[in-house]
Amino acid sequence: MSDADRIVEFVYEVGQLKRLPRAGWLFAGVQHPETVAAHSFRVGVLAFAIAVQEGANPDRAATLGLFHDVPEARTGDIPYVGKLYLDPRKPPEAVARDQVQHLPAPLAAHIEALVAEHEAAKDIDHTPEARCSRDADKLELLLQAREYQAAGVSKMERFIQTMQNAVVTDTGKALLDSALRIAPTEWWEAFGRR
Repeated sequence: MSDADRIVEFVYEVGQLKRLPRAGWLFAGVQHPETVAAHSFRVGVLAFAIAVQEGANPDRAATLGLFHDVPEARTGDIPYVGKLYLDPRKPPEAVARDQVQHLPAPLAAHIEALVAEHEAAKDIDHTPEARCSRDADKLELLLQAREYQAAGVSKMERFIQTMQNAVVTDTGKALLDSALRIAPTEWWEAFGRR
């Protein structure tokens, strides 16, 4: 197989994320939840914005956010309650390593490093970009919960409360405060007032 063939195979695999629903929302009663790919897109945008405000590398932070859930193309999106029963589980870094093993070496190394760097934000030793990406991951969940809440899904408060303590950057905390204060439809309503 050529390098192009292997890259196309990988991209088809990553395409599974466009069809994979975020499992935690199913437990909360969301009928048609967002997909992992939709979540990752907004994580990338948020990570970029947070990194700009924090003085970190926004391109790197956005890329971390974009790639952070690529291993879920193989593992599925396992909600928190499910993860409690998967000990020991293969960490996302190991899944990513398996996913990219047939890609051209430079590309494989980049993708492995992205997943590992994002995951390292759970530990004390992490880069500013990983911290921005991790905050974006938490904020995106909170924003989505607020959107579902505004649409009438009632079991969102637990998701919102949990994310409030998970955000660590100053920018992330400011965005969190704004997200709790501003209605998800405010941008649309403000546009209509212009």
